[in-house]
Amino acid sequence: MKSLKTPQLSKKAWAFIFLTIISALVLFKYVNLVPRVDNNFFFSNTDPQFQDENLISHLFKRKDSILIINAAGSIESKEYMQKDHDLSDSLLKLEGIAAVKSIANGPNGLEDAIKGPLWERLLISKDQKSTNIILFLKDPIPQSLIPNVEKLIREYSQDDFHLIMSGPPYIVELVSRYLLKDIRAFTFLILIIFGVVIMFIFRSTKILLGAVISCINASIWTLMIINMLGIKIGLMTANLATIVFVLTMSHIIFLTYNWKYVCSQQGHPSPVDEALHLTFSPSFWSMLTTLLGFLSLLIVPAQPLKELGASGMVGAVVAISVAYIIYPAFLRLVDPSSSKNNSLDRYQIMVQDFLEKRKKLAVIGIFSLFILALPGLWMANTDPSLLSYFNKNSKIERDLTYIDQHGGSSPLILLIKTATGEKLDTDKSYQKLWRLQRGLEQNKEIGTIISLPVLMAEAKRPMLASLLSWEGLLNILQLPQFDSIAKSFITEDHREGLFLLRMNESNRQMSRLKVIEEIKKTVRAYGFIPELVGGVYSLQGHLSQLVASSVIFGLGQLIIIFAIIAWVVSQSIRIALAITLSICVIPVIVIGMVGWFHVPLDIISAPASNIAIGLGIDSMIHMVRAYRRQKRQDQKDAEAWGHVRHRFWQPVLTFTLVMVLGFGIFMFSEFPSTQRFGAAVVFGALIACMTALFVMPTTAQLGVKKA
Repeated sequence: MKSLKTPQLSKKAWAFIFLTIISALVLFKYVNLVPRVDNNFFFSNTDPQFQDENLISHLFKRKDSILIINAAGSIESKEYMQKDHDLSDSLLKLEGIAAVKSIANGPNGLEDAIKGPLWERLLISKDQKSTNIILFLKDPIPQSLIPNVEKLIREYSQDDFHLIMSGPPYIVELVSRYLLKDIRAFTFLILIIFGVVIMFIFRSTKILLGAVISCINASIWTLMIINMLGIKIGLMTANLATIVFVLTMSHIIFLTYNWKYVCSQQGHPSPVDEALHLTFSPSFWSMLTTLLGFLSLLIVPAQPLKELGASGMVGAVVAISVAYIIYPAFLRLVDPSSSKNNSLDRYQIMVQDFLEKRKKLAVIGIFSLFILALPGLWMANTDPSLLSYFNKNSKIERDLTYIDQHGGSSPLILLIKTATGEKLDTDKSYQKLWRLQRGLEQNKEIGTIISLPVLMAEAKRPMLASLLSWEGLLNILQLPQFDSIAKSFITEDHREGLFLLRMNESNRQMSRLKVIEEIKKTVRAYGFIPELVGGVYSLQGHLSQLVASSVIFGLGQLIIIFAIIAWVVSQSIRIALAITLSICVIPVIVIGMVGWFHVPLDIISAPASNIAIGLGIDSMIHMVRAYRRQKRQDQKDAEAWGHVRHRFWQPVLTFTLVMVLGFGIFMFSEFPSTQRFGAAVVFGALIACMTALFVMPTTAQLGVKKA
């Protein structure tokens, strides 16, 4: 137990410790670590998918950024009306709210709201057991708005006036809170778990200290660099520190096991230098494959994936740099005699012996799972509901689902014009627009529709207004004293109109883009042309399509690149094909099983398959480099692979153990997307381990046997 005493450190080691402290102070003082998730977190304003949004905003006075507060109770009672009135007044005083519409602030009471074409759609739930308070928000939305609204909801909510809230800004705020909570909880927990594992495996405080210092610095420096590059902590980069921690740990584990191997051979004056020589080349190629994997995300238009790609590239370079600059200073302090086997080594050897006797069965099992997973690729749900971001049957999910099912929750905007190009300010156009309104309301995917004909029908209800012409009334509603409300639904030349749809997220059977195509068909069937489509619902649909293409089809391009690298590393077409086949197995099994079990593959959990590939090819490259060294000693192919597998059993198992424990923590998150991400990486790590140890060496020998 001598190695467990307080370590005697060198000047270089102390310098790295002080550097870590300074780096941490700089990080916490100058870098904002709070996740930034705003209403446009799907795309940046410069992305092609956002062009329609910008054009719609240019043509119309947008009022689709809303919060919905649903108030359940005895809606006919005076007490309910008074509470609704008081809450509406309190909400209107909050910074960031442009207008409030409710049965006490808009129509002339409940009866008038039920009869009104506009108010009935906007304020009354389908079961008429609750009403809505609609908050129209200013742009930009203040960060304090959602907490202030929540505070008022808590103050006013009672058994006979039960309040719940929904709307994209609220959902975005909840996602941001979940991410921040995960960062706080998991950062230190992962550090502790990894530290315990390293200490248990290598039984050296110096190795433990070196590994922890290296991983902490890699994470800190990556966060500081991406901050200087203008990349904020967001939807996809919230778990970046953990990913970089893992990438750094990968290099450290293989370097340490090569050091143990060199020490066991004896006769080397500097085991650390020899281990660096053995490990750096495969580590470099592993880093390059990881970097290319993140690079492939830069061509995806979705802003969160771009940010993850750029951040991951930085992290990959920083991880290998730190592992080979800082960690060796601590490894040089370790007594080579401490590299002897311990109880964990003996346990791993027992696992090795057990699986070695069943390696054919393991290979058959992996390929059987591969074949079984193939149909699941087409069943993967890459367009999940917004509600899937919250735990099933949780209070938040139930509240959001109720509002969604009684009027919809996700905005979709349609910009339409007549097929003949005529203006929309005539009685004839009014009738045609009403027919389109009724036709769209037959679509079960649509909750509520607010449009120009609905607005005009509401405006014509007073007797005096009914005497005005359509065009005259429309011009009046464009005046400032009426909040220029008509400008939100018709262009200045009166040739293009806007339909604001609140779409249903729960129980959706088709992808969003297919739903939008069905809506476009309806628009055309009623003699109109759907010129532009916008809103959060449309952006989510495009994002889901990009996730599918980048994860499922983009992986194909990535595998081709990895195949070329495999050939460069192995200098053998046969081995390169074996590696390519092996890394194909990993994402197919991960994504296929996700599809079979109908697990949502959202933008946060989707990159798990890319990480799983990185885990697999990382181990394979190290093994192939060792195989080539064995072949130079004139060993037969089977003997060389046997020696390599025997030697790499422990580092691969140890690396897999660290991955399983590290990413397994994510499964305890309260955020379902993080849970799914962690579970997918853990599953992928186990598949990658078995693939690297069994599938790749077995397939690499097939050509030799046939020859």
